[in-house]
Amino acid sequence: MEDLKRGDQVASISCLLDGIDHPDVEFGFVTSKIHYFAFVRYWSKINPNELRTKDNSEATPVENLVRHQYKPQEEIDELLKVL
Repeated sequence: MEDLKRGDQVASISCLLDGIDHPDVEFGFVTSKIHYFAFVRYWSKINPNELRTKDNSEATPVENLVRHQYKPQEEIDELLKVL
């Protein structure tokens, strides 16, 4: 996942979880990346149409991320215009 870039949609899957269908997997999109961390805005599990992290992105080790389209890319692109 070294080639992650702003706007890429991802799923955060810890090495302890059993695949993308595990209920603890979180979905979001990359806002920036530095070294071995991607900064990700995650979607709310309670309301999937809202961001869980509204004020900032969360640093996530890139080794825990896989690419996964969760929302239409156009929606992500619009959100990034105001972030």
